[in-house]
Amino acid sequence: MRHRIIKAATAGVLGAFWSAGILAADLKIGVATEPTSLDPHFQALNSNHELAMHVYDTLMFQDAKMRLAPALASSWKSIDADTWEFKLRKGVKFHNGVPFTARDVVFSIQRAPKVPNAPSTYRRRVANVESAKVIDDHTVHIRTKAPTPLLPENLAQLPIVSETVGMDADPSQFNDGSKAFGTGPYRFKEFVRGDRITFTANNTWWGGKPKWDTVTFRWITSAPARTAALLSGDVDVIASVSTTDVAKLEADAKINVAAAASTRLIYWSLDVGSETTPNITAKDGASIPNPLRDLRVRKALTLAVDRNAIVDNVMEGLAVPTNQIVAEGFGGYHEGIDIPQFDPQAAKKLLAEAGYPDGFKLTIHATNDRYVNDAKLAQAIAQMYAQVGVEVKVETMPVAVYYGKARGHEFAMAQIGWATATGESSAILSPALLKGKRNNYGRWENTEFNTVLKGALSTVDLDQYRAKLARATEIVAEQIPMIPTHNQVAVWATRKGFSYEARASEATLAQAVSAE
Repeated sequence: MRHRIIKAATAGVLGAFWSAGILAADLKIGVATEPTSLDPHFQALNSNHELAMHVYDTLMFQDAKMRLAPALASSWKSIDADTWEFKLRKGVKFHNGVPFTARDVVFSIQRAPKVPNAPSTYRRRVANVESAKVIDDHTVHIRTKAPTPLLPENLAQLPIVSETVGMDADPSQFNDGSKAFGTGPYRFKEFVRGDRITFTANNTWWGGKPKWDTVTFRWITSAPARTAALLSGDVDVIASVSTTDVAKLEADAKINVAAAASTRLIYWSLDVGSETTPNITAKDGASIPNPLRDLRVRKALTLAVDRNAIVDNVMEGLAVPTNQIVAEGFGGYHEGIDIPQFDPQAAKKLLAEAGYPDGFKLTIHATNDRYVNDAKLAQAIAQMYAQVGVEVKVETMPVAVYYGKARGHEFAMAQIGWATATGESSAILSPALLKGKRNNYGRWENTEFNTVLKGALSTVDLDQYRAKLARATEIVAEQIPMIPTHNQVAVWATRKGFSYEARASEATLAQAVSAE
């Protein structure tokens, strides 16, 4: 049964997301994480963004496989190397009755990096924008600092708010509803911190009448508690189903299970920038030069990872093994890159050739509250490395402190989880591996990679872009600054009578729930 889920997840199916609903009912959804704010530009977290997508629209819509389709923009094109033109949908109104125009697009682009007191905004989505200009009420020209082939994909992540909210709008005004009016399929009704948020249908939505009269999201942080709430009928849909509960739910005739291979990659960042590190010593504890700087050692460590065992035993079948940035079917996937076969003997030989016939001691770091089975995965890696003579100590910690330490380069081998918001590989390759980027945790530097990837990201010629992205991906596979293990599979469950169109973005949307 588990193999059936994975097959369906990797194939993907388009659903009728945009079709008008004929339902007149309430929908209750249980999710794991409460938003930090309802201000749609406050923080680019999935828990925030999935709720924003009910109240606000973006210029382009991303389908279940993250492919673009028209939304507030009816069409778009590059009109020269540095300028994009967006034609906007006519007749659209915000929830407060104000007509949507090009001025709202320009305002949203300007506001996104400047939200008051925001810990992290949607700045990255508009980082390459030099200027945005109103041509007429339904035409916007956006000039970029350099050719930017992924501008539409980035803007597909930017919620559009009305310029009438004002540049000085405080996030608290979105939480209490006083500024929370978008053009989306649902209207804000009530937000109760620590409990729930409720939306009501926007029956004049430009996309047609929404499927549900009322939608309530409840925060249920415990996976067993979410499952219990579904089985008792307290909610109709749950997200982030625990791997330990999937088989039980599949076997229940009153439950439907949906899954999708997500764009979230789980990989191990290797510190190749440090001459020495306290996280690696000889077997007797003596200081040694950092062995991760030797390509033979990095090859050995990737050969010593049994990705199939990770999928089968750690992830209980709910993952897709990989050795590259994105899964098959997404932009930047490279058909010529193989998944290394688990080969402890070859790994031992490479370690001996590199001068470590008896291995060494290594401390690896991982989160224990962020990714599916994150701490369990770290223990599995430790056991695999023990087979080739690398003695591993595992240290795990909450995500709240983890990434600050990772950016401070305190880890030699760090577990990282990253989902690509654009649905293609450069969204990870660029921030994670370009020289000098703050999320290049291993401080990897490769001149060819830097040149090739920057070249891909500075052309609007799609053929050149794809060719350069493919070469950048090859370089990473050849030089191994990271060890990818798997893509997570996102799982939802619904009560009988409901179904969910599983999404690669991992977003939980009322628009993707249908009645059977």
